[in-house]
Amino acid sequence: QLFWEKRLQGLSASDVSEQIIKSMELPKGLQGVGPGNNDDTLLSAVASALHTSSAPITGQLSAAVEKNPAVWLNTSQPLCKAFIVTDDDIRKQEERVQQVRKKLEEALMADVLSR
Repeated sequence: QLFWEKRLQGLSASDVSEQIIKSMELPKGLQGVGPGNNDDTLLSAVASALHTSSAPITGQLSAAVEKNPAVWLNTSQPLCKAFIVTDDDIRKQEERVQQVRKKLEEALMADVLSR
């Protein structure tokens, strides 16, 4: 199916207590294309592209995809506008990873000390 991500629209993940898990925030530069596209649909498309292919994700490179995505769609890429990852984006992500690793280390140490 060309717009398979639409089937997942409106569905949410939940934890064991049936509380809906908050969806990830996408970077501001990542914008969807196609009919009725929203952030949840775009997240599904990007996650699927990362999972099923080892090719880099560049988005839809043709400007014509905005006018008629059914005709000009590159099916090997998710339904998003072409984007560029900057060095600043990479640096910010590295900082976030370091912060999360530090929190994890602190939680593991607290767990070890409580035993």
